[in-house]
Amino acid sequence: MLFDKPLVDVTFADIQELSEEQIEESMILDYKQELNDYSIIKQVTAFSNTKGGYLVYGVTETGKGGHPRSINGIASDLNKERLEQIILGNIIPRVSVQIKKIPIPGIDRILLVVHIPEGQSKPYYNNQDKRYYKRYNFSATPMDENEVEWLYQSRFFGMSKLERYIEDAIYSSQKKLTHEVQLHGIEGHVVITPLKIDGQMFDPSPEFGRELMKLYSGKVGDCSDYFTYSIRPTKFGIKWDAEDHLLNVNNKVEVHRNGVVHSMKNCGSFFPEDHRKIFDDELLACNILQTIKFSSAFYSKIDYIGKVKIMVQIFNCADSILSDGQKDNENVTECDSEEILVERQWDSWKLEEDSLLIAKYIMDEISNYYGLWNSRLFHEEKGSIMYGV
Repeated sequence: MLFDKPLVDVTFADIQELSEEQIEESMILDYKQELNDYSIIKQVTAFSNTKGGYLVYGVTETGKGGHPRSINGIASDLNKERLEQIILGNIIPRVSVQIKKIPIPGIDRILLVVHIPEGQSKPYYNNQDKRYYKRYNFSATPMDENEVEWLYQSRFFGMSKLERYIEDAIYSSQKKLTHEVQLHGIEGHVVITPLKIDGQMFDPSPEFGRELMKLYSGKVGDCSDYFTYSIRPTKFGIKWDAEDHLLNVNNKVEVHRNGVVHSMKNCGSFFPEDHRKIFDDELLACNILQTIKFSSAFYSKIDYIGKVKIMVQIFNCADSILSDGQKDNENVTECDSEEILVERQWDSWKLEEDSLLIAKYIMDEISNYYGLWNSRLFHEEKGSIMYGV
C-alpha cells in the first residue's frame, strides 16, 4: 500500500488498493480530484506544519473525510518541475516534498502523488496568502497566533539542542587529544544529522550493524575500506573503529540512536624536514562521499525522510598546505585557520543521487581556505560533476 513503501516504488495498484480497502482521508492523507497552484501550496504548508502525509490528485472521494469513490486522474501533460518550483518558491522556509506521476492504465491520464514529510523547521509560511496552516479536520486550517509562537519556540530550541549535542557528543573530544596529535595531526569530521534529534530512531544491535554494512557495501564501488573496522556498541549507538598507530588516534564511523551519523579520519601528515603539515584533500573528499552514501543507506533502513544537515569540520589545519604535489612550490598558500567548518542542508532521499555535487560544494569552500577558487578534485564534464585527480 501507499504507506508501506518508498514513493518511487508506488504504483497504480497501490492507489487502487486505497479505493478497494475504502481508506478514508485522515491527518496524513487527502484526496483531490483537481490540481491548482493555490491549493497545493496551502495543502503542503498544512501537512509540513503537522505530521506530514500524502496528497493524491486525480481521485474523487465520497465526501469530506471519505474514501475514494472514483479514480479519474488528471491531465498527463502536467509539468512536474514547474510544480516543484511553485512549492519551493511560495513556502518559507523551503520544504522537502517528493512528487510522482503515476500513469492510469488504458487512458491518457495520470495520478499525482505528493509526499510531504513532517517539517523540521516549523512553522512554515504560505507566502502566497500570508498565512500559516495546519492539518485539522481533514483540511488545511489557518493557525492562531499562539500556535505559531509555540512552533517558533520549538524550532529555535531544537536548533540550539542540535548544536549542543554535536558539540558535546562529538567535537568536545578534540580538546582531549594528545599533544603529538594536536601538533602534527589534521582531523576531518563528517557529520550528517536530521535537523530534529528528539527521539530514538533505531535500537542498536550487532544484527542492525551488520545489515547496515551490507546495505552500504552494495552502494559503493571504490574506497571500500570504510568498514574494515571492528564493530562495537557505545553510549550513543554503534561504532566501527580502527586504530591509527602512527598518530595514536582512532578513525571511526558511528551512528547515534537519534539519527546522527559521524565519521572521523586523520587527513593530514607532518613533514619534519620542513616542519609543514600536508592536508590530504583527496582523503577527506573520499570520506565525505562515503559518509553521504552510508547515511543514505542508514536513513533508508530506518525509514527516515526529511531534511538533513551536513557538517564537515577540520581541526588542527593551521599552517597546512594541500597534498597536490606542490609542497616545495613557494607560491603555495597555507591555511591560516585553526579550524574549518562547512555546512549544507539537503533532502535525505537525494543524498546518494547528489553525493558528488554535495562533495564538490563542500570541497570548493574548503579550498577557499587554501587560496583556491575551486577544489582540484572535481571538474565538470558533459554537464555532470566528475571526481578524480
